[in-house]
Amino acid sequence: MTKPVRTATADLFVGYGHFSVTDYDADIPELGPAYANGLVGVDSGGAAVLTGTATGKVTVTLQVLHAEPGSIELDGWDEVSEVSLDSEEGFILVHNTMVGPPRELDEIAYVGPGTYRVRVHARGRDIAPHSHAETPQEHYLISVWPAPEAPATVHKQTDRFGHEVRTQWKKP
Repeated sequence: MTKPVRTATADLFVGYGHFSVTDYDADIPELGPAYANGLVGVDSGGAAVLTGTATGKVTVTLQVLHAEPGSIELDGWDEVSEVSLDSEEGFILVHNTMVGPPRELDEIAYVGPGTYRVRVHARGRDIAPHSHAETPQEHYLISVWPAPEAPATVHKQTDRFGHEVRTQWKKP
């Protein structure tokens, strides 16, 4: 596996069942692209990550990498998907759109403006979906590295929450 440039973990407050991975001054990302795979999607505003928790805290571990990891960690995770994110400013951070980011989860785009690959791992979204969590019950691992634009890729889809989201999205 590629050695991380930086690794950090923090509890992140989420609202409205999602959090964002965006440039500092980017618009709030639309949720529609994330509904398609049930976890993460990108639009011109950045990436939106869907959480089972409606409001409250989740734990996020961030790995900033030089290059794509040598393997994809699937064991212990319910959902794993990745997307490409274009950073015009070169200042990407993980945050809730209502509350600023934990200090540990900012400055992801360490090589400046350009395209980055964002791989999101999720577990625990089925514990108490659509609820408020004072104590984090969900965990996310977000790996980010500079990479050319590529299609969204799903590596694993096994939680009930993601299935519910994908099923609702496909209804006419």
